Amino acid sequence: MLASDTPRPTRALMTLLPRLLVNARHEPDFDACDATVLVQLAEAAELLQRIFQLGISATGQLLAHASVQVETGELDQGTVEALGWLLAELGDAAAACVELAAPCRQATADFTGARHG
Repeated sequence: MLASDTPRPTRALMTLLPRLLVNARHEPDFDACDATVLVQLAEAAELLQRIFQLGISATGQLLAHASVQVETGELDQGTVEALGWLLAELGDAAAACVELAAPCRQATADFTGARHG
């Protein structure tokens, strides 16, 4: 469970992404980026991924318990479908966060080791 004072990683990620340098092929150039920015990007992406995963799990549990309400018509099938699409997008976003954080961490391994060592 996340604390109620957890920072808002989506806002941090959206603020930091424009600072991610790109190469001539318009791909992220992690080696050319400022290490501090990469560490902050990785931290925001990892926290956001964790929040997505916890939220997806919680929503799945709620849907499993609401299956009777779907069968009886108390819960609209359109609501369930909308939640399904939302969960699919959140799952994709969680994967994208991992795909962003990993190269940020790799590019800053020496930097973060020097800071903590």
